[in-house]
Amino acid sequence: MGMKTLKGISAASGIIKGVACRYIEKIEERVPHYIIDKDGVELEVSRLDDAYSEAKESIKKLQRSSRNILGKIEMGIFNAHSMILQDETIYKEMVDLIGSRSINAEHAAYDTFNEYADKLKDKNGHFSEITHDIVDVRDRLITSFSGMSGDFGCSLGKKQPVVIVAKRLTPSMVLNIPREHVLAFVTEEGGFTTHATILARNYGVPIILNVDVENNIKCGDKIIVDGSAGKVIISPDKKTNDYYSAKIEKRLARKELCRTGKDSSKIKLPFHVKMKANISTLDELKLLKDLKCDGIGLLRSEFLFSGRDDPPSEEEWFAIYREIFEKIGDKPVIVRLIDIGGDKLPGYLRLPPQDNPDLGIRGARAIDMFKDVYLSHVKGLLRAAIYGNIRVLFPMVADVSDILSFRSIIGKAKSALRKKQIKFRNKIKEGVMIETPAAVVLAENILKMVDFANIGSNDLIQYTLAAARGDQLIEKRYHILHPALVKQIEQVVKAGKKLKKEICLCGEIAGFEEYYPLLLSTGLRSFSVESAKLEDITCQLLHEKKPDKSTAKEFYKLTTKHSIDRFFKEINR
Repeated sequence: MGMKTLKGISAASGIIKGVACRYIEKIEERVPHYIIDKDGVELEVSRLDDAYSEAKESIKKLQRSSRNILGKIEMGIFNAHSMILQDETIYKEMVDLIGSRSINAEHAAYDTFNEYADKLKDKNGHFSEITHDIVDVRDRLITSFSGMSGDFGCSLGKKQPVVIVAKRLTPSMVLNIPREHVLAFVTEEGGFTTHATILARNYGVPIILNVDVENNIKCGDKIIVDGSAGKVIISPDKKTNDYYSAKIEKRLARKELCRTGKDSSKIKLPFHVKMKANISTLDELKLLKDLKCDGIGLLRSEFLFSGRDDPPSEEEWFAIYREIFEKIGDKPVIVRLIDIGGDKLPGYLRLPPQDNPDLGIRGARAIDMFKDVYLSHVKGLLRAAIYGNIRVLFPMVADVSDILSFRSIIGKAKSALRKKQIKFRNKIKEGVMIETPAAVVLAENILKMVDFANIGSNDLIQYTLAAARGDQLIEKRYHILHPALVKQIEQVVKAGKKLKKEICLCGEIAGFEEYYPLLLSTGLRSFSVESAKLEDITCQLLHEKKPDKSTAKEFYKLTTKHSIDRFFKEINR
């Protein structure tokens, strides 16, 4: 078989070369389905109770064995699984199924948990990722009936470090595989904030999700996992293998420099670069604990309560923001107001049918439809702002009128708080998300009205190329760093420099360390990336092997003088 490259979603950066080993948890294929006699109902309920006891004990064992290697958030995962098992409604539904349909206990357990998982899958945003926890508890319970669990599809995984390839990550899978046997995780399903992914990040290995594993990767395949680019390369040819060998060697040398901090091999850029973190959930704050960063460059408010069926109250917004601000301390936190779209609609917001959600009710247009929701949201934020160094960000701004719409709801929130004599922060710096071609064209006019701007490259390239983000056919045709996007970044940065306003890039392209020579050449000096990418990017910016007979300034010129065409040729190798 010739070389094949698969694209997925990176959940943890890094590059490794190794051998693939399938990890199989085919619970669905092992669940017995049969009809029981009416006299056998009591026996099946007793079997269900025994399986429950076994599943609870297995969770306790994992807790005990993992206590020394996991933090409070990760240990809380087991508490969540225990709570699912203790849910009386789920248990009662299983017992009722056994009696009403005269089916065996495994069948009842499987169907009941699947019904709950299917309901959560219909939710938008990160809440849908809880389905993985439901499925993991289901599988743990089913396994408790027979004692059978997942295992490697080949003996390699028990003997040596391998790339773990699986249908999905589950917490039990992650903790059942010895850390020293894991080079990387590649899965067909998964999400950035699932409990299993959070656990897997503790291993410090590349993680790539949403890869077509079943049809492309088998045990024993030689494989390269590029966590920075979200690529999985199967059976690499010599040229690709040599390229990545050199890249891995360079990364290891750079990490050693970062670890030791030897100034003799350090080359500083002739300017300061701010590196911040994108945050969508409270869990992700844990990842920032041991990382150096300049604050949170994008806090995605719409994901904080995304799974709720009812809108969060003012008090709930206040509590969650206060917790975040107190954990971050004095570092700036840029809070984006609720930003809805086709791929991020919280469960508590229900939109009418739209021909194209990406071109419909978005940004400031959503305020008129959900005025009370935004009012509670902003009031909670203003109250919590006294506990942190915050800046507010207006999403999907196309022109000056959008800014005025957001300011209007902020003004109403302030008036309501004053009327009730509730303490809040009155003066907060304001910024805009530039993610439409209109905002790029009007960049100077818009920046005159605000304090800073974030460039959202994901939406900006979508609207620039009239190409839906996430469409695999589109991704094959257009590079995420299309020349038109680069030109627009330059235009916005130029406007920011003229007006002395900070311009920060917070889209997906900021998470690729190999793009930084080109990104820096546009004049960008501020970036916000997923926390899993911060260390590698910061390391590259601060530590580079100094070329012979080259000053820091000359070295910078050396890394940025490539034309866009030459740059694309390099990154597409």
